[in-house]
Amino acid sequence: MRLFLIITVMTMTVFASASQAQEFDASATYSEFCAACHGFDGSGMSAEIPDFTGDQNRLGKDENILTKIIMEGVEEADGTVLMPAFGGADPFSTEQSRELIQYLRENFGS
Repeated sequence: MRLFLIITVMTMTVFASASQAQEFDASATYSEFCAACHGFDGSGMSAEIPDFTGDQNRLGKDENILTKIIMEGVEEADGTVLMPAFGGADPFSTEQSRELIQYLRENFGS
């Protein structure tokens, strides 16, 4: 019985450490998935790509709308993808999308 408790505690400790190591980092996520198009400073890499800096209309939208955009992407009627979908657990979840929105608002909103 004692051995079982020791193994259980050790297993729980390993899993707790692993989940902490995989904690979501919105800044790193932005750099990896968003900066190539939106720029490291949020200004957008071209006229067609949204500029987050100083544009209240973009980051001021309802969080549910922004989450939907991140999770489902943006596509024109003809199927042209304007922004890829990042939904599901790969690359990140709805909750992580919301954390990313908070990061955008704190760093690029005016």
